[in-house]
Amino acid sequence: MSHTIEEAREAKTACDHRGLPMRKTIGCFVLSVGLAAALCLPACSTPAEPAESTGESATASNDVASTDASTASGEIVSSSNVAGMDFEYTDRDQDASYDEASATRIALSQAGSTVEGSGAASDGSTVTVTDEGTYIVSGELADGQLVVEAADTAKVQIVLDGATIHNEDGPAIYIKQADKCFITLADGSQNTLSDGAQYALEDGSDEPYATLFSKDDLTINGSGALDVTSSYRHAICSKDDLVITGGTYNVDAAEDGLRGRDCVKILDGVFTVNAQADCIKSNKDTDDVRGFVSLDGGTFDLTAGDDGIQAVTYLRVTGGTIAIDAADDAMHSDLDALIAGGDITINAGDDAVHAETSLTIDGGTIDILSCYEGYEAEKLVINDGTTHIVASDDAINAAAAETPADKALAEEGGTATTEDAAAADTADAGAAGSMEPPTGGTAPDGESASVGEVPSAPDGGDFSGSEAPAGDRVPGSSDQSSEGDSERMQNGGAPDNAFAEGGATMGDENCLIQINGGYTVLEADGDGVDSNGNVEIAGGVLLVMGPTSSGDGAFDYDLSATITGGTVLMVGSTGMAQNFTGGEQPFSFNTVSGNAGETVAVTDESGAVLVSYTPAKQFGMVLASSPAFEEGGSYRLVVGGALTDANGDGYADSGTVSGGSSTSITASATATGGMGGLGMGGGGMAAGTPGDVRRGMRG
Repeated sequence: MSHTIEEAREAKTACDHRGLPMRKTIGCFVLSVGLAAALCLPACSTPAEPAESTGESATASNDVASTDASTASGEIVSSSNVAGMDFEYTDRDQDASYDEASATRIALSQAGSTVEGSGAASDGSTVTVTDEGTYIVSGELADGQLVVEAADTAKVQIVLDGATIHNEDGPAIYIKQADKCFITLADGSQNTLSDGAQYALEDGSDEPYATLFSKDDLTINGSGALDVTSSYRHAICSKDDLVITGGTYNVDAAEDGLRGRDCVKILDGVFTVNAQADCIKSNKDTDDVRGFVSLDGGTFDLTAGDDGIQAVTYLRVTGGTIAIDAADDAMHSDLDALIAGGDITINAGDDAVHAETSLTIDGGTIDILSCYEGYEAEKLVINDGTTHIVASDDAINAAAAETPADKALAEEGGTATTEDAAAADTADAGAAGSMEPPTGGTAPDGESASVGEVPSAPDGGDFSGSEAPAGDRVPGSSDQSSEGDSERMQNGGAPDNAFAEGGATMGDENCLIQINGGYTVLEADGDGVDSNGNVEIAGGVLLVMGPTSSGDGAFDYDLSATITGGTVLMVGSTGMAQNFTGGEQPFSFNTVSGNAGETVAVTDESGAVLVSYTPAKQFGMVLASSPAFEEGGSYRLVVGGALTDANGDGYADSGTVSGGSSTSITASATATGGMGGLGMGGGGMAAGTPGDVRRGMRG
């Protein structure tokens, strides 16, 4: 902790010398790893792990180096030192072969284990491996232990071939010392490890603390099966790297399932993990190239009492089939995250994918069936991939980050955290007799709802008078629901902003949602797209079904929202509706109502569909943009028609629509009625003014 605090203070001093303001929540510093961070440009590559002493070379699992911690435009700087991280697998990591003729054989037995060969010895119910080599282990220990305690230069291969080990007061397998230990699951074998609920710990230490516990690098490979049940704490844990390249795993953990302090890297395998805490975790926070989780393949069924996957520095997914059911976040990184591939299904009690500083979606198919918020980061960049999100609050959200360094500084009295600022602002508001925060509703895990956040109405909820007949503007009126009043009153009629989110200023320049490509479908009971700073849309397809309540909107930002390309169709309530502020590509904002299940389509004058969507909730506004839009062009907005060529979301960019009610609309790259669409009294809803902007850009 002292090391991190000292570096944070040095970073703050550097900011002061440059005359830069130290942000309330972040400032110039983002963890000690941020001090060594560098922009990972498309040409960068990750270093290979040094080859094993036998001369094997390192090989990369997927060619995604160009996407790590960068975006298509190269504008987003990673807070972690991704360029220095090792995402590769050595040849020996992937090689599950062994020479049976030269291997030492260990036959486990509670009555007395036997050893055939050199390098290992049996003493009562404990078998200890002391030399480099290959050891084939079979048999059963009802209460015993397999220990590896070799030279710190030794590479030890343990082949589990029908081994069952239970240890009532410690790890079933304990790797005390080696340079690296390889555990190979023999083809066709079934192996089982388990422990008791209480451990006999080493003097002056909390170690050991896992059923399969290694103090050094651990690789597990092979095609066999391994069941691990931890009653004490973690199931499989390495204090260095944990690398898995194959096998079938059934893990039931009292705390974490798979845990590598320096990193967790998984190339392949089949994993069923039920953990009371995190299913997969890396937790080293004192090294800028460690503390990451990288999933390059495999099949995962993860059930977590806390997070599904948790990393300190970087969470990276480039492949695999992943199903996560998590009580808290499904995927969480204290700094950065990348999804560049894979088939991912998520149910989360809190955020589906949360990265404090940056989250990049470069590929994959992500289906978020339920969550509180979907994607959340200070900077969210979507370049590719297929995303579906159903959220009880915001679907995608750019909010000010709070890194471990910020929290460390706050503990030392160096700065205030976001929560501190929110508490202070709320107290000040109460002392001044100003607006009361909204009541009702709770955040996940029993926390109080943030100031300005309101519970969303269920599907089919009324619009509290905020809707208008098709084609009409909402008349000037303050007759809004209590939900709408609470947020709008706090903002003085302006859009949702940092004050309403519990912050101290109107907007934050560090916060950005940037969409450059991909296919993204959002369904939110809160805001569909919510940035506490800016929104930039340059490509891809974005379909948004916003809330029915008037306290949130399909589109919500605090500073600016521009569009230069891509296809957009958003529907939602009108109470907090916002338009684009401008851009190179024309757009059209209209107060047109429709019912749940009615298709919304925009066509050209000839009737050709340019964009369509079928929302599952009623709506009172439509915001659309298409590469086919021309400045000042006239188009038709059709609600309730029958489409040809539409997909399961009701999306099409070609074909025709028949029937329904049609309204003439006009597209322009200049927002009408001011910045931000529909405000109180039907006027423009202004974004934050320059004096309200939180400055001090992170990257």
